[in-house]
Amino acid sequence: MRKTSTAILAFITLISLTTAFGQQPKAQEQSVTKAPQSAAKEAKKPAVLPNPTALLTSARNVFIVRTHGSKIPYDTIRTTVDNWERFTLVDAAEKADLIIEVASAGGDNDVRVTSKMDTDYQTGRIEPSTSSSKDFSSTEVGLTVSDAHNKRVLWHATETAKYSMKEKVRENNLVEAAEKLASKFHDRLEPPALR
Repeated sequence: MRKTSTAILAFITLISLTTAFGQQPKAQEQSVTKAPQSAAKEAKKPAVLPNPTALLTSARNVFIVRTHGSKIPYDTIRTTVDNWERFTLVDAAEKADLIIEVASAGGDNDVRVTSKMDTDYQTGRIEPSTSSSKDFSSTEVGLTVSDAHNKRVLWHATETAKYSMKEKVRENNLVEAAEKLASKFHDRLEPPALR
């Protein structure tokens, strides 16, 4: 009798252990199989970035900044954008939907003077020498429009201002180049056929 009750007790223990352990791996298997499926679904969904045209046309607040170069193109573009009445100019990038960067390079009409010490080949002495140069290059004006939230470039264009020896004409050429850029940007937002 003792052997029978011990055998029954062992059998009941074995059944309860088998049932307990047998169901637990199934629950783990289900959660393990669900995790890769949900991870695979998440991996299949790419991050969707809005269309640049949609961002440009839906923007209302802009922050305009001069990154480098002459102030003339910056002032021209700022005035032009303000006169469109499409955008509200804000004083900080955090408040803006778009950041408009204006830059110009070259054509500064700089005179550079350099001096150095060289050995004179005839006398063998070290003597100072100087040279000067003048920059006659044209100015490149650039306009870059970026999303203020993720810094993604949405539109970029450059325009070359004609060179002139006279300062007033050079300034007028910078204004003309900046106006062309502003016009290109305006045409990008509101194509001429739609106006």
